[in-house]
Amino acid sequence: MIKFSIFGINFFVSVGFFGIVTLMLYIDKTGLMFPTALAVVVHELGHLLALIIFKSKPESITLKVGTVGISGRFILTPRSEIFMLFAGPVFNLVLFFIFLGFHFVFKNSLLLNSALVMLVVGGFNLLPIIGLDGGGILKLILGFRFKTSTMNIILYSVSVATISLILLLGFFILVDTKSNISLILMGLYLLLGILLSKKQKNYCKISQNIVK
Repeated sequence: MIKFSIFGINFFVSVGFFGIVTLMLYIDKTGLMFPTALAVVVHELGHLLALIIFKSKPESITLKVGTVGISGRFILTPRSEIFMLFAGPVFNLVLFFIFLGFHFVFKNSLLLNSALVMLVVGGFNLLPIIGLDGGGILKLILGFRFKTSTMNIILYSVSVATISLILLLGFFILVDTKSNISLILMGLYLLLGILLSKKQKNYCKISQNIVK
């Protein structure tokens, strides 16, 4: 586990997560890894800003295969936690419109690609999959109506079904391009995250908080 601190927040990066990122950088032939990294940073800044708004500065952020864990003594209601989870994709959407606007002004392909990456990262994180913001939002919404065991069964089932669709789409893309396996790798990455979460009996640990 790699550890470092930024602005008093401890970051922990697992070897598996680092390996997956390294592999994706190695096989990337599109030149979109930098815009993607920027989109991910912007996304996480959205979450952090929402936490600061609710006066809940995180103590640590852990990056593992299939999940990002934000831990601390948070004072959040379920509704404010849903707001926090939405904040990341919303930041991506705002930057999407900004980059798209600059593209129309300057006719720069890099700006267009960056805009599209922002849209994809924001939309992707809203998918109802364990470890993503959409999975966390779904968990909280289900928690209003179902007991924990039923909630986890529904969350796990929806996550597996969504990943199956991603893998199927990735297969068709691979057949069409004869080389692009990016979506398949992403689907396998998310599936591995679910399997690890199930093994730990922890289906969607987005944050640790003190709920009012």
